[in-house]
Order: sequence, then C-alpha cells, then structure tokens
Amino acid sequence: MSSGGFRRVGVVGVAAALVFGVVGAVPLRPAGAAVVCDPAVPETCTLRQLADELGIRIGASAEADEVEPGPYADTLGREFSSLTPENALKWYTTNPAPGVFDFDDGDAVVGFATTNAMEVRAHTLVWTQDTYTPDWVKAVNDPDELAQWVAQHVVTVAGRYAGQVQRWDVINEPLATAGTALSDSVFHRVLPPGWMASVFSAVRAVDPDAELWINEYGTDWVPGKHEAFVALVRDLLAAGAPIDGVGLQVHRPSVDGPDVAAFSQQLRDFTDLGLEVAITELDIPIPPGGDAALLDQAQAYRRVVASCLAVPGCTEITVWGVTDANTWLDGLGVFPTPTRPLLFDDGFAAKPAYDEVRAVLAEAVLARRAGPPVDAPTGPVTAAPAFTG
Repeated sequence: MSSGGFRRVGVVGVAAALVFGVVGAVPLRPAGAAVVCDPAVPETCTLRQLADELGIRIGASAEADEVEPGPYADTLGREFSSLTPENALKWYTTNPAPGVFDFDDGDAVVGFATTNAMEVRAHTLVWTQDTYTPDWVKAVNDPDELAQWVAQHVVTVAGRYAGQVQRWDVINEPLATAGTALSDSVFHRVLPPGWMASVFSAVRAVDPDAELWINEYGTDWVPGKHEAFVALVRDLLAAGAPIDGVGLQVHRPSVDGPDVAAFSQQLRDFTDLGLEVAITELDIPIPPGGDAALLDQAQAYRRVVASCLAVPGCTEITVWGVTDANTWLDGLGVFPTPTRPLLFDDGFAAKPAYDEVRAVLAEAVLARRAGPPVDAPTGPVTAAPAFTG
C-alpha cells in the first residue's frame, strides 16, 4: 500500500453521509518535441502541437510500467497532451481489499503526466460492471454497508488526487455492455435509486476543481444505446448530479463507419445538454495481415476524428494505448490476433492511421487560420439528421 503523501478524507460514516445524503509555472515541453510545426506540411507537426492549436486534447492511455523511461514514454510525451491511467486508478488496483488502498501505480502515471505537462483523465472511480468489480465488493448485499464502502472508496481516491488531475470518469459503463438497460451490477442491484447522482456530488465536494464525467461504451454502434445513454444523462442532470462532460468509448468493432454526420449528431446530443463531450477510448482493430486493411483503418480513424472536430464542445480524442504491441484487444479473445488497432506499430513506427489523424488535425488548423469564407452564412447552422441506429 502506498503511504507517502496519503491524505485521508474523513471516516467511513462521514463519507457515507456525504455520498448518500447530498444530491445536488507550467512544466517545459518534453525533450525531443518538435519546435517548428507548419500545418501546411503535416510531417513537421506532432499530434500534440496540432491539437494544442485547435484547443482540444489529444490523449492516450498507459500503464505504470509504460511511463518508465523508454520509447513508449517518449512517444507519449511527444505526441499526446492528455494521459489516461489505463488500469492504475480502477477500483481493483487502488482498493483491492476492505480499507486497503494502493496508489503506487496511480502515482507513477499521474507523476509522469505532471512532468510532461499533460492533463490527466483519471479513470475511473466506479465501474458498474461486475466483471471488473473486486469480489469483496460484489459480496456485499446490504445497502447501508455497500453505501459506506462506495463512499470510502470515492472520497479516499478522489481526495488523494485532488488538485493533481483535471477530470474524473466518475461513473464508467452504467448501461449493459450490449444493451440499453442499466447494467446488472452490484451497485445497481443493491444501492437505492439516485446513488450515481450522489456519488457525483461527493466527488465534487472532495475536489471542486476537477471536471466530473460519465463514460460509456458502445453508444456509437449498439442499437438504441445512444438514445438510452442520452436519457440517463438527462435524468442525472435533473437529479442534480454535477456532471461536466460525457465520455464516449469508441472501441470500433471494425473499420466500417462511423458515418460522420450521424456520429457528429450523437456528439451534439450531449453538447445540447450544456456538457462537453469527448472520445475517450478509441481503437479500431483490423485483420492480422495485409496493407489494405491499414488504409481502411486510417480512413476509419479520419471519420472519428472529423466527427469530433465538427462539433464545438468535443474537447478530447484519446486512443486506448500507443502501440499495437500493447493493446488490450489481443487478449480479449474476440478478434483474430494481432488486432493492430492503434496509431503506432510494434516498433513505434507511425502507421497510416497516425498519418491520417495528423492530416485531418492539420486541415482543421489551416481552416481555422483562414477563417470563414467571405460569403459564409452567419446564422444558425442546420443540424445533421438525427441518428436512427
């Protein structure tokens, strides 16, 4: 258990009351980063430089061992402005047993981000999927007891990193993986309705400066899930949950889609609620062999990034890993391996997908610099047709 710098926030009883009684000098740029970026020649730019000019975050996830000195860490610091701890801040890592907390991995990833002037998307406080919930938590069937453990967990972990992270994925995957109902998790089964809004309020109290987000998987392709998620977010806002943003995991099942107009409208459905929206977990698997698949993958990445850039209020694009060698998808048992889903190959060489993401960012920078055409309309822009599944 990590103890250095540990900051305890309250006791279990006080934390439970908080959660379930309340609703309502910059570090230098990393060494090795390019100094001159000319978007007209995208090869002179990093993803980070282009995203910075656009005022958005370009991010990646990483494990604690991946931020140790080496090519993985070098690529992270050079290309990305936001960092998501892939597993270091999940419940099974930070709170593996009752009352036991371990922040070693979380401290390593957050420390690397600070050193490299990267923002941190802290992921995640409560993952409402039993598969990824510690056994000791799943064994609790008393609402009051579970409420106290949830309170202790979120207040302790969020309190630990208060002032060090810019945003929290407070609730992750509240809906069924391939469905539209709430997930069949211990949290939804045992806790009373309204528990999610209360958790958001508790985290706001512990770290009032951090943005608070809700994150979901599959809304870009599971039929009806987007509409169900919009309805859930709307209900949470009505209940007083202090939500700042909505994260969409875009683990695309193939290179097909998404349709830019339809996906952009999905993003707007959340900004229309007054929230930011972000693409938080992007990867696109392809078959094990063949260069043609790499080109198809590149175009799929372009469509995803273009969809975000088309929507004011889409503030982040984060890929779920850096190199194909480190992807979680190879161990999932769903796709033929190697899945090759990311922007860099096993040897850290940029793939066509990287080139395409850099190109679409560069195009957006040049368009912004040029300003609107002289005869551009000044009135409201007609929204794209609503997504219908």
